[in-house]
Amino acid sequence: MRNTGRARIRLSGVVAIGVVLGLTTAGNALAAPLAPAAGDTRSCPAPGKEPRIGHEPRFLDANVALFAGGDYTADGATAEAEGLLVIGGNATFAKGSGGVFNVGRVGAGSGILPASGSVMLSVGGDLTIAKGTRVDVGHGLTAGPRYGGAVQVGGTIDVKGGLETNGGARSSGLGARKALSPYDTFGDTLRGESAALGALKPTGTTVRSGQSVTFKGGNGASGPQVFEISAKDLDGTSSFDFENIPGNSSVVVNVTGGQPVGISPLSVGFNGDRVDVYDSARFGEAASRILYNFEASPSITLGGGGNFMGSILAPKASADLTASTNGRVYVGGNLRTHGTGNESHNYPWNGSSKFSCKPTPDSPGTEPVPTPTATTPGTEPSSPAPSVTTPAGESPAPSAPETTAPGSPAPSAPSTEDASAPAAPGTTAPSPSATGAGDGSLATTGAQFTPYAIAAAVLGAVGAGILVLTRRRRALGRH
Repeated sequence: MRNTGRARIRLSGVVAIGVVLGLTTAGNALAAPLAPAAGDTRSCPAPGKEPRIGHEPRFLDANVALFAGGDYTADGATAEAEGLLVIGGNATFAKGSGGVFNVGRVGAGSGILPASGSVMLSVGGDLTIAKGTRVDVGHGLTAGPRYGGAVQVGGTIDVKGGLETNGGARSSGLGARKALSPYDTFGDTLRGESAALGALKPTGTTVRSGQSVTFKGGNGASGPQVFEISAKDLDGTSSFDFENIPGNSSVVVNVTGGQPVGISPLSVGFNGDRVDVYDSARFGEAASRILYNFEASPSITLGGGGNFMGSILAPKASADLTASTNGRVYVGGNLRTHGTGNESHNYPWNGSSKFSCKPTPDSPGTEPVPTPTATTPGTEPSSPAPSVTTPAGESPAPSAPETTAPGSPAPSAPSTEDASAPAAPGTTAPSPSATGAGDGSLATTGAQFTPYAIAAAVLGAVGAGILVLTRRRRALGRH
């Protein structure tokens, strides 16, 4: 009996070890690599080779991903904005139920990011972060001599929630011009490019039928494919089909007239393929080839929870977003994003050197670079330790799990290096953003590692079971 008792004690220890091993393995699965290894990142994707939605950084881009000449507000249950954000006025992050808002690097996106340690949030006015909201800038970007993402603010930084720069520098009181540099005149660039594109003659035809619009390219036309539609005709549409677009031609949709435009994107077709679903092999390509030029519209509303495909150029407009965007977002006025799990994914537009992917300094075009390098002098942190700001006397507010609209699919974790995070075919709602409460992790947009954790736990349990059976046989053999 004494031997049996000792055997049971040993068995209990083995089970405990097996459980710990299983949980440890699951934890390692959850802690997937957050940044590319040295030499794995290429500076810019080749035209037509833009990646689908995925979880890991793939390319470096020093250009502006999202620009608002006025104020920027992220509230409701909006999730994240990929790439460099340049805000001319004030920036306010105040999620309705609290939680994380990612800037620079996101849970699942294009993987086309600013370099580690470079500026990812540039604000000409004041930066305000409400209680319960945590802004996470450049999470996990540690592949170079610099870390995370830097924040530059012309006015004051008022953090009642949390500001995480992951070792990136932060500065305030710079004044608008210095805080926005080198993009302090970007608003002028938008106006000039919008006027130039608006002067192009159409090369194809545009037909609206119900809530659908078909853009049909010209046969054998070289250069960009240019279409024209009035703001009145575009207003209220939801489905968009681009047909007969040759080669790698960029697409310009010139929206004429000074009326407001409201769109609720539900589906986008491109040369016979549906491209607004995450499992489309041409998702990144289509997003990088299309641009809508709202030269005179005073306001743009992207409603619903679908995917808007292509860049937005609207130098005179303010914008209200609950849909996800896939492309550059450039507006001259205010921008508010307040949907449920909606995101801004950084896909450059290849039709203009002003809006295309901009290689980081000293990066040889599309060749591999040794390590991500910073683009702004003076942003190198003194140490790679995460940098968190919380009000005196308060602890950082825990982040609550994000929510998403019912029926919105979550992209699955990639199984190969170039795998994407697919949505279910036929759906366009954005993936959810989930954040473990108070764990300081990236709000993963579809980067749900639960299957890996379960598999790891099962493997751990199987290993524990084998050890238990082995010890039991030995114990019984001694009787």
